[in-house]
Amino acid sequence: MRFVKKLEKVILAESVLCILTLTLIFVGWHFDAVVFFILIIQIMILIYTVTAIVHPLKEFARILDYLCETEFEEEELRIAPSGIPFVKQTYRLMDRYAAYKTRKDNVQILNKQTELTALQSQINPHFLYNTLETIRGQALIDDNIEIAKMVEALSAFFRYSISRKGNLVTLRDELVNIENYMLIQRYRFNNRFSLEVIVEEEDEQAYDFLIPRLIIQPVVENAIFHGLEEKLEDGKVTIEIIVTDQNLILTISDNGKGMDSDKLKELNFRIQSDDMELDDGKNHNTRNTGIGLPNIHKRIQLLFGDEYGVNVYSTVGQGTDVEITIPVDYKNDREKDNEERTAEN
Repeated sequence: MRFVKKLEKVILAESVLCILTLTLIFVGWHFDAVVFFILIIQIMILIYTVTAIVHPLKEFARILDYLCETEFEEEELRIAPSGIPFVKQTYRLMDRYAAYKTRKDNVQILNKQTELTALQSQINPHFLYNTLETIRGQALIDDNIEIAKMVEALSAFFRYSISRKGNLVTLRDELVNIENYMLIQRYRFNNRFSLEVIVEEEDEQAYDFLIPRLIIQPVVENAIFHGLEEKLEDGKVTIEIIVTDQNLILTISDNGKGMDSDKLKELNFRIQSDDMELDDGKNHNTRNTGIGLPNIHKRIQLLFGDEYGVNVYSTVGQGTDVEITIPVDYKNDREKDNEERTAEN
């Protein structure tokens, strides 16, 4: 920083002159010319200090007072005189704070919107659960095990979807919800679809990692309605779980109709867009739970950072892959406690 270097040079010069003056006095030199020369140099340093350091600091203080007392445009700060110290650093600090504030506000907005969507779905939930349990009980009385299983899965799916226990759940809980959802869809579509979860033995630790709630089910729903619905048989959804040194990668794939490059480009553009509005299912010819791919992407980025999120890959006639990437070090409290106990022992 040039300003700091100037200040260091002034302090160094003054220190040298003081040492030189004290040395001359100590050895008994009384040359008026030497003393006069030193005084001239100190006066020059004093003038330099006022013009190069004190004046810019006063101007910087004036700018701070102006920013505190008035509304201003960002460009006003950008075009401040280059000689004034700390202006660029102040702008960068304000810019970072504004980005942080926007990020925090967006998290709150998304949480409120997600809560609103859930609230719209839970009109008298106890009535819904009691009704489903009554249907299940009657199905068991009539020895209709299939209906009883479907109602049980539907009840569990609703409980999980509108639960308000928090934004983060274990991957295991999310996959249980997917199993219930797929059971319902298999009954609906007469077993035209199947689900497979692929995870290597060394990656099974991922089941206890914490992930945002409801980031997989909307993707599976999209796979069914946009990829597999037209298949009369052998439709398949695959969830592959991969753990790297830093990331947890979830790839949800289908063997459906896929999409061409133009539609794929448009979809990825919409996912990466800065538009924070929830996908309400009315646009883009989608049918989903109100939590579409753009929303999932934004939720992940707001929670974990811009390097994480959703990417989509697709080939016409072969299917679509939706890749979700989140950090690997989000584990549940029980696993963290176990690790701490192991470390202590």
